[in-house]
Amino acid sequence: MDYEKILERISDVYQQSVRFYRPAGNEENESSKTRNLPNQLINNSYVPEIDGNYLLFFNEIYTNTTRKWLKNLLKKIAWPILKRQVYYNSAVRQLLYNLIQKSDEYSTRDKEVNKKFSQLEQKIDQLSQLKQKIDQLPRFEQKIEQLSQLEQKIDQLPQLQQKIEQISTELRTNSSVTNQPSSNEESKIASGLWFNEPIIVGYHENGEAYWAGTNERIFEKTFVLQSLARLYKSSNITVLDVGAAESLLSYELASFNYSVTAIDIRPIALFHPNLKFVKTDICNPVLPPASFDCVIALSTLEHIGLGWYGDETGESYDIKAVQQISLLLKPEGSFILTVPYGKKALTPVHRIYNQESLQKLIQDFKIVQISYGVRKDDFTWTITENELEASEKEHNPNNYLPGAVAMLVCKKNIV
Repeated sequence: MDYEKILERISDVYQQSVRFYRPAGNEENESSKTRNLPNQLINNSYVPEIDGNYLLFFNEIYTNTTRKWLKNLLKKIAWPILKRQVYYNSAVRQLLYNLIQKSDEYSTRDKEVNKKFSQLEQKIDQLSQLKQKIDQLPRFEQKIEQLSQLEQKIDQLPQLQQKIEQISTELRTNSSVTNQPSSNEESKIASGLWFNEPIIVGYHENGEAYWAGTNERIFEKTFVLQSLARLYKSSNITVLDVGAAESLLSYELASFNYSVTAIDIRPIALFHPNLKFVKTDICNPVLPPASFDCVIALSTLEHIGLGWYGDETGESYDIKAVQQISLLLKPEGSFILTVPYGKKALTPVHRIYNQESLQKLIQDFKIVQISYGVRKDDFTWTITENELEASEKEHNPNNYLPGAVAMLVCKKNIV
C-alpha cells in the first residue's frame, strides 16, 4: 500500500472539512491545522455531513492497514465525522419527511384537480352529444313528416283496394276480358290518376290492350258542358262538383275558367288555380249555405250510402245528399245531375232509378230539361227524349253497367 498517498488523501479530506466547518474567528495557519488535526476535528462542533465516499475510503484503509499509528489516526479523524454524519442524517430525514408530507398534500390536491378535470371532460362530452342530438333534430322532423305521409297512404289503402275492385268489375264485360289491369293502370290507381273514361280498355292474357266497351260517360260530360253554356253566358260563376274523384270534369271546368269547388270522400291528385278541393261527405253540412250558382253530380248520387267507395252506409243517403245540395245552391241556382236509369234495381255498386224513384230523389227541384242515354250494344249509345224507351233497359248483371242513363237540369223550388 502506498502510505504516502494515503496520508496525502487524509490531509485533503481534513483541509476540505476545515475550509467549510471552521468555527468563526479561528485564525490559525495551515501548519497549525496539520499538526493539531485530530483535536480540531474532535472539538469542532460545526462539522456537518461529509460525503459518504470519504468514510468508505477511511474504512477501507482502516481495515487493510497493519500499522497501529495509522489506525489511531483514522479513528480520531473518522469518528467525529461519523458522529456529525448521524446528526445530519437525522436532519435530512426530517427534511425528507416534510418533503414527503408536502408531496402527499400536493398529490392529493392533484388528484382532486384531476378528478374535477375528468368531471369537466365528461360534461363537455355530454354537451357534445347533446349538440349532436340538436343537430339531428331536422332529420327527426323529416322522419316524422315522412311517417305522417306514410300514415296517410296507409289510410288510403282501403280506397285504392275498392278502386281496383271497381275497375276489375267494369272490365268484366264478357268472358274474353281479363280482370287484371296492366301495370300502368295499377300505377294510375296508386297515384290517384285513374279516371273513369267513356272508352273501357280491356287486356288479353298476354297484356295486349283492346276496346272492351263504352259506358254512359260518352255523353254525360258533354251534356254538362252544353247545359252550363246554355244556362250561363259567362264563366264568372261558382260551381260545386260532387263526387269529383276519378273524374276529369273538375279539372276541365277549372281549365274553362270556372271557379270550381270539388268535393269527395277520397282525395284528388291534380290541382288548378281555379280549383278548390274539400275532402268530406256531401251529406255533412261543412260548406256555407247558398254558396254556389250551380251544383253538378255526374254519376254520383247512385253510389252514396252504399259503402262501395268507403263512405258511410245508410238508407236514403242519396235523398239526404240532394237535400244538402239544395241548401248549398243559391235561390236561382241550377242543379245538373246524371244517374243510371231503367228498370229499378240495387247493385253492390249503385242504384238504378226509374221514374218514381227519380222523382222522389229530386222532389225539392223542378225539372227544366231531361234527356236519356240508351245503350244499343257494348260500344254504341243514343240520346232520346223517350222515357219509355229508357225505362225498359236493364243493367248488365256481370259488370253492373246500366242500360240507360237519365240526364237532368233542375231549378230549386221557390216557396
